[in-house]
Amino acid sequence: MFRNLRWMPMVAVLAMTAGACSDTGTDLGDPADFDPVATEQAVESLQNQLDDDSDIMVSLGLAAEGLNMQAAVSRALPVELDRAPAPFSAQVVRSYSMSGAAAEPVFPPELLGTTFEWNFLEGHYVPTERTGAPTNGVRFILYAIDPVTRVPVDPLVETGYLDLKDEGGANTTQLGIEAVSGGETLVDYFISLSYALLGENDISVSVTAQGYISDGVDQLDFVLTQSATLLGSTETIEMNIVYSLSLLGQNASVTVEMNGEFDFAGDNPIETADVELRVQNGTEFVDFEMTLASDNSLTGVIKYNGTPVVNISGTEADPVFTSATGEQLTPEEVAALLELFNMIDDVFDMVEDIFEPFGGFDL
Repeated sequence: MFRNLRWMPMVAVLAMTAGACSDTGTDLGDPADFDPVATEQAVESLQNQLDDDSDIMVSLGLAAEGLNMQAAVSRALPVELDRAPAPFSAQVVRSYSMSGAAAEPVFPPELLGTTFEWNFLEGHYVPTERTGAPTNGVRFILYAIDPVTRVPVDPLVETGYLDLKDEGGANTTQLGIEAVSGGETLVDYFISLSYALLGENDISVSVTAQGYISDGVDQLDFVLTQSATLLGSTETIEMNIVYSLSLLGQNASVTVEMNGEFDFAGDNPIETADVELRVQNGTEFVDFEMTLASDNSLTGVIKYNGTPVVNISGTEADPVFTSATGEQLTPEEVAALLELFNMIDDVFDMVEDIFEPFGGFDL
């Protein structure tokens, strides 16, 4: 649970508060109308997509490993620390601020136009002489994936290609990601990273991932935004994160938001973490507002259209739900609430997959 807590080695800290998912201050919900089971069922298809482990998603990770084998990858890109897509590491920000605030290219010139193919002897993607890659990026040939080994099947069965393209400008780093299989575009999104110097020691960084991933049947649309201001004088970072995901053609969506300030120089930075999950089904909103303490104790409330309906306690590994109205929750309702609660982990897992092309880049 709260997978983001394991991401924080990138800044060695965390102090988050949830904001944008909060209610508007108007009570629109009657507690008697809240149905956890119906809410969970309404977003079941979305949950399934968040749990997706398709060949495409596995291939994104294999592509990241292939790129990791190449030297001189841009230092301006998000990096992975403790399996975390971390676009806001203190190292990246400091490196950028010392570079004169010019966005670096995504790929070194010698990689442009390169096609990567799977090599069983090496056990990873390798650059080849095959043509067809974009001139402003690289191409990875896609293959059928063995569900057990999570690598291409032997012998190889080609299913399409994955293109990573440098779409940035002088002051913005942007990577375009597109995967085509069977003549259909299954992945189409971009990750944009930009910086602004705010003074001699301060810098603002923002990153956005926007687009979709499809399994050929359902299309998961997403807008993932992260922004941070690093204050060099105090060695703190002010951060805001908003992840929004929905299925095309369905009136259901999930949003996770966090914001706060944390100290990347602290030895024991994590005191508490506040996070909010909003599940929307049509005109109905269900908000989980929770605080996780340093001892892993959990406190919070679930609101239905702004009205408190369920109290949350226990721990992150074993949350306890009790009715805020005094009524007894049924086992089915508790199970449904737990499924909704676990969507936070699902969202972070999907975000990690979406940022996977940056996974192996190091400083």
